[in-house]
This record gives sequence, structure tokens and C-alpha cells, in this order.
Amino acid sequence: MKAIKGLVLFLGVLLVGGLGLLGYGLYAKKPASKAMVQSPAATLAEFGAINVPIPAGSRIEQMSVAGERVVIRLSGPGPERLMVMDPAQGRIVGSFILTPEPVVR
Repeated sequence: MKAIKGLVLFLGVLLVGGLGLLGYGLYAKKPASKAMVQSPAATLAEFGAINVPIPAGSRIEQMSVAGERVVIRLSGPGPERLMVMDPAQGRIVGSFILTPEPVVR
């Protein structure tokens, strides 16, 4: 019985200590300095105009940002395509052509 009481006491102390460390970690975390955060105006001034070649008959279904890249999903008469752009360099980095797998019977 003493062993069980000792184990419960030890786990209780461990739990309280862990919660205390978690609270300290959240409290001590500093927000990013303003020098590191760019304003949207500064980013747009550096962006410029980029011509993006899109296959004829395609249309943009979705755009999303992944890190420093922009992913554009195109659909149209051909297979669907994902284009990956780097706006800082003003070029298309690559594309994925989504083709269905053949049905195996």
C-alpha cells in the first residue's frame, strides 16, 4: 500500500511540475521582433509584374501559398495541373500534371 501511495505522490508531483514548466515556456516565449516581420507594402513593392503562361482553355481553380511559393491549380480541357511559382524570382519553378491511373481488373 505504501508503494502505491508513493507512486501516486510521485506522479502528482511530476504532473504539477510539468504543468509549471509548460506555463513558464508559454510565458517566456517572446514574439518576433518587428524588424523580422515585413509589411505587406514592402513585399508588394518588390514583387513587380509577372507573366504566367497558362495553357489555352485552362482556368484557375485555386491558389494557395506554401512557404515562399505560390501553388496554382488549373483545370481545363486537358488533365488538371498544379503550377508552383516563386514570386520573388518571377518564374515558374515547376508543375505537376495530374493524370488518372488506369483501372486494373
